[in-house]
Amino acid sequence: MKNKSVYLFLACILAGCADLLDTVPTDRLSSEVYWQTDKDAEYAANAIYQFLESPVTILGRDVMSDIARSTFETSDETKVEASIADPQTNIFQNTWNDLYKGIRRCNDYMANVDKITPADAALVNRVTSEVRTLRCYFYSRLVSYFGDVPLVTAPVGISESKTLTRTPVAEIYEFIHREISESAAYLPEQTNEKGRVTKGAALAILARTMLFAAGNVTETDSRPAVYLERAREAADAVIASNVYSLLPEYKGLFTYENENSREVIFDRQFVKDLQSNSVMNNFGAVSLGNNGSMMSPTIVLVDEYETAGGKKITEDSSYDPENPYVNRDPRLGYTLYVPGSILPNGTVYDSRPGWSSSADVIGASYQVSKTGLLPRKYINAEDIGQSNRSNCGINLILIRYAEILLTAAEARIELNVEPDVALRYINEVRRRPDVDMPALSGVASQDALRQAVRHERMVELGLEGNRFFDIRRWKIAESVCNADRITGMRYVDKNSGEPVTITTDYYKRFTKRDYLWPVPYNERQLNPGLTQNNGWN
Repeated sequence: MKNKSVYLFLACILAGCADLLDTVPTDRLSSEVYWQTDKDAEYAANAIYQFLESPVTILGRDVMSDIARSTFETSDETKVEASIADPQTNIFQNTWNDLYKGIRRCNDYMANVDKITPADAALVNRVTSEVRTLRCYFYSRLVSYFGDVPLVTAPVGISESKTLTRTPVAEIYEFIHREISESAAYLPEQTNEKGRVTKGAALAILARTMLFAAGNVTETDSRPAVYLERAREAADAVIASNVYSLLPEYKGLFTYENENSREVIFDRQFVKDLQSNSVMNNFGAVSLGNNGSMMSPTIVLVDEYETAGGKKITEDSSYDPENPYVNRDPRLGYTLYVPGSILPNGTVYDSRPGWSSSADVIGASYQVSKTGLLPRKYINAEDIGQSNRSNCGINLILIRYAEILLTAAEARIELNVEPDVALRYINEVRRRPDVDMPALSGVASQDALRQAVRHERMVELGLEGNRFFDIRRWKIAESVCNADRITGMRYVDKNSGEPVTITTDYYKRFTKRDYLWPVPYNERQLNPGLTQNNGWN
């Protein structure tokens, strides 16, 4: 097994309790006895990594975009998709809680680390910089969901928490920029302990955050040029480090064999039996012994993949409606299971009604994909079987090099500078050896380049959780996420021989209010000073 960091959960590190005699408790870890050595700082920092999102959280976000729909119609994602969720919907509270738990751990660390007289100042500075960066990561996620949120940088008690107010996003973005810029100086470019925050990871987080900030989703912070320039600078620094490169085989990106490859900039590490995840059970085919994928990809994603000649399927006469998945951008087959794909156990995936008795056929059970399509990324043979389907050890990639290349390209396009550099980065992604799509040329206008980079993000990063955020910062969610019927796979009817397209009696709705999630109901009950986002009262 590859080297992975062990994230030690020190549940009571910062308890700091005392009785009437002010004695130090002996039945738990206390801040009075814990913060003494360099290792105390390192272990406390390790404990924070467990608050990074799970595969279900990250990958499941694309369910609430145009490229997928929820398989299970009683889920919170279904309510969000249909714009019928309210501030009491659990997904909002859970997201808020999970991110603030991570922030609380970071604040506890920062409040106590100075108690240590370090033997190795460089080590303590490094892990402290990791913590500062992780806190920025949590905040960058919070603002992308909720907009203005309380910016808390020190531990607070119950009474104080009831007086907190929402901090404008502009202040939070400035905090993130400052914290990461300062922390990056103490972070190494590479580390033997995989999964730790490196300088490249910190700058990649900054680049992504600033690119989202430029979208001004809250409509209260219109400084796109400032944010785009910061995104470009951070992405360029990652590229210039020469630490990262594209993995030659896109097909192998999400496999055990290629964990911790040079393309991975920031990930969450998992280990079977110790720190596992349930990606197989939550996204794998029913025929592999799983409960069914929570995500049913749509034809919107399929149709975005060009033909092998680099043309849209509507513009290429070689496209065959009776063989719709043939002669296409190879990333289609690496991202999705379509009829005829080979599953990790060597069997053929077949969801076509009337063609087989597979457990994956549409309508075979409530658990199967409603569109006949399934996500392929992170579904590996090592995780097949009833005994280990929720005991997966595959790492979850949070940011990879291809995204940074596309961020560097997009920032230039939106700033309307260096179009040749932007096009070079887009083509670098397209020309990965096992993708080998034709290089773009003659794309000169800002609008044409914008469409090119948006296309590339959609097909390169498809079903990795990015689309949910992209359609919000681009302000296109209202146009792409409103549909009365969701369309799925295309196939040929066995009896008539005619092409068929699966359509589901399922709708998506997206209104202006949905660009921001609501401040959860319980939070406003506990603290009436927290205002609500527009449209959610």
